This record gives sequence, structure tokens and C-alpha cells, in this order.
Amino acid sequence: MSATKRFSLAAGVIVTSIVGLIVWSLSGTTTYYRTPSELTSGSYEGNRTMRVAGKVVPGSIQLSGATTRFAVTDGSSQVDVTTEDALPDTFAGDVEVVAEGAMGSQAFAASSVLVKCPSKMEAKLAADG
Repeated sequence: MSATKRFSLAAGVIVTSIVGLIVWSLSGTTTYYRTPSELTSGSYEGNRTMRVAGKVVPGSIQLSGATTRFAVTDGSSQVDVTTEDALPDTFAGDVEVVAEGAMGSQAFAASSVLVKCPSKMEAKLAADG
């Protein structure tokens, strides 16, 4: 086998390995956002990890020991969310959140809840307003 063929074969194996590792590492992180309307319509696979994004319904937050229950809305539908995750200090009613977990029969069981922070530009516009 010539040196050129050996080099081409080795380069092909390396490139294939790198592409395979990239695809494998991204396969678990390809969950995307669902809206509460999509979840209430049943367009999801049960017990599959996903994210739901929306605003916390004011007055829906209930604390019971380590469990927090609240509702998330997209303006037309709402989904109940339960979590035992420690929530950020900025968590409150009418803030945008992203909850990651799985949809159960009664509520969305979130393993983590993130609060979306408003951009600095929005805060500046409101202050100048």
C-alpha cells in the first residue's frame, strides 16, 4: 500500500471518528422548546425529556416542602409544572421560564427550571420610557 493511500485511510478514519463523536454528543442536547399549547394538545411523547417555555401565571406558585407547583402559560393555554429543583431568586409570577423535564399524566415534572432574564436593552428602554 502506498504512503498516499495509508494517509488517506488514516485521515478518513480520523474525520469519521470526529464527526461521530460530535453527532453522539449532540444527540442528548437536542431537546427543544415546546409551548404550553403544544403540550395541552398532546403533541408530545410521554416521559420524553423536553423543555417547555412560557410565563409563570401570577398567583399560581404553591410551595409544599421541597416541591414547588406553578402554572406556565403562552397566552392561550397553560400547563401545571412541579419541581423539586432549587428555584432562582428571580423566580416569580409573570416572569419567563424554561422548564426541562417530562410531561406526566397530571403535570409537567421539571428536573430544572431556568428564569429568562430580560435584556439590558429592555431595562434601559423602560427606564428611559
